[in-house]
Amino acid sequence: MELQITGRANRNALSVALASLLVLTTHALVSAQGMQGGGGGDPNAGNPAIQEPKFRDKMWEAGGPRLSGVNNGKLVTGIEIAGNVAVSQHKILSHMQTRADRNFDEKQLQADLHELYRTELFRKITPTIRDVDGGVVVRLEVLEQPTITEVVFHGNQRLDDRMLKKHCGIEVGDPINPFSVDMARQRLVDLYLEHSFNHAAVSVREGNKANDRRVYFEISEGQLERINTVVFEGNVIFSDEILKTKLKTRDSRHGFTRYMFNKANLNTIREDADRLTTYYRSLGYFQARIDYRMDYNTTGDLVDLKFVVDEGPQFFVRNISIIGNRFFSSEQLVSSMTLKSGEAFNLGKMSRDQKTLRNEFYGRKGFVFVDIQPEPRFLEEPGQLDLVYKITEGDVYRAGEIHVHIEGDSSHTQHNVVTNMIGLRPGAIIDLRELEDSERRLRFSQIFETNPSQGQEPTIEVRNPDAANGGY
Repeated sequence: MELQITGRANRNALSVALASLLVLTTHALVSAQGMQGGGGGDPNAGNPAIQEPKFRDKMWEAGGPRLSGVNNGKLVTGIEIAGNVAVSQHKILSHMQTRADRNFDEKQLQADLHELYRTELFRKITPTIRDVDGGVVVRLEVLEQPTITEVVFHGNQRLDDRMLKKHCGIEVGDPINPFSVDMARQRLVDLYLEHSFNHAAVSVREGNKANDRRVYFEISEGQLERINTVVFEGNVIFSDEILKTKLKTRDSRHGFTRYMFNKANLNTIREDADRLTTYYRSLGYFQARIDYRMDYNTTGDLVDLKFVVDEGPQFFVRNISIIGNRFFSSEQLVSSMTLKSGEAFNLGKMSRDQKTLRNEFYGRKGFVFVDIQPEPRFLEEPGQLDLVYKITEGDVYRAGEIHVHIEGDSSHTQHNVVTNMIGLRPGAIIDLRELEDSERRLRFSQIFETNPSQGQEPTIEVRNPDAANGGY
């Protein structure tokens, strides 16, 4: 068992960049369920057993020429490129490891051809090897894919070409194909939606036909839409004022902020509907449904947004039970909970009770890896559920020897400063609540950087012990 403390030193305090270890060993104080070992073994575990080859690889495997190995080891005296028009010889050679004045290697040339196909700049590449005095000449006959000669945007006024080029994802010189052009068109539509042009339309006039070389987007931007009012319909339990606090969408506040923060972003509106649904369900309204409707003014630039609410019944907790517990009795654990039988379901209370069981009960007795999962079970009786807490206790752990590693210059004093902030000593049962308090002390000690932009905040991580350490 080891407990690792990480943090970035604050230059204004101790000159310390801490990455220390507190080595812990297991001590089974009770006969509890053993820890599950983490995977290990095959380093490729989790990867697909068979990876589908890319289109270019399939093309190569199906029709690519095979080379004889009789020329292996001879010096390459030159490389000839033929058939290229838009792609320079320099660019082709930059993707190859086969070079003049190097020994010829058939496998390397095969790898070079694969790399060239992956650029999607070529339809076909035919290699030939010619013996000459002093070695061989490698010749590649290439048939290029059509490439984009120009990207044109027409009809845009509110978003400039520079922004559109940045987001469409295609550039002059890229291989042209209908799929990539259509993907670029969709990215442009998404960009307009992000900027609240909810009726923008983008079509492809050129770039989706076999002989096209130019990509031409025709754009109809439409109106920049803004929210005038936000209202609710069907809500009984919660007032409009309460529900508005759950939204990111803002209205014009009776016209005062019409041109500031009230853009009608469809993605935000959809997310707001999801946020309202989550809010209702966190309070036991598991069948709540939220939809919205947008009503436009005569000019089409102002929107009255209405969220339509179907609250449904509120669910109440009939029984609370615990399974898997052996160290503490069910009566002890249930009596400590704030969510009681007969009360309306409340996600906040359930989460706090879950944390209480972990920190105040199991965590204080050294069950470092206890797993507590609450599970609402719906009943046939309308509006009723049972709440079951599944507990996997695991083993009890004690602290072993403490090791501190400090990057750069360090001293015995600096080591003591860190260890004194950790409320654990060798041989003591690991208290999860004390670990959280220790982590909090490290953050407020001014020894470490706490600005996320400057580095990781100091954290304490408890790790599984190696099997070699064993328990006692």
